[in-house]
Amino acid sequence: MAARRTAARETAPPPYLAAATAPGFVVDASVSAAWLLPGEATAYTAAALHATVHTDVWVPALWLLEVANLLQSAQRRRRINAAKRTELAAAAAGLRLQVCREPVALPTLDALAAEHALSAYDACYLELALRRRLPLATLDAALLAAMKRCGVPLATLCN
Repeated sequence: MAARRTAARETAPPPYLAAATAPGFVVDASVSAAWLLPGEATAYTAAALHATVHTDVWVPALWLLEVANLLQSAQRRRRINAAKRTELAAAAAGLRLQVCREPVALPTLDALAAEHALSAYDACYLELALRRRLPLATLDAALLAAMKRCGVPLATLCN
């Protein structure tokens, strides 16, 4: 019996368990948009935001551009005014996020996007999750399907 327990401890955890217990996760723009735009928050997105306080939450450098564009678009559509846009940009800049600035080769992103019918933007989030072996928090259906095919778990969050 003791030998079985020792062997079980020496065996690596299954990949899904290792990913689920990884220290942190990647968050995409679909989740973080809900942190900023009025009326977009859900329990899941709120839990992801709360996790930024105590967990390593990763984004690719692209996230900065996506958030800036999101706020500009929200102002153009009159969902927010210029003062609110400036306030939200400052709030986004103040989030405790790990911004991955490591370059990714264009052929890598192109292949990942083409293989999974993703935008190049969504491929950036998937690539980061794969490279760092982290779960990914997203609300995007195409990205969720690609994650499933690649074995990337959805970040499990609770408040």
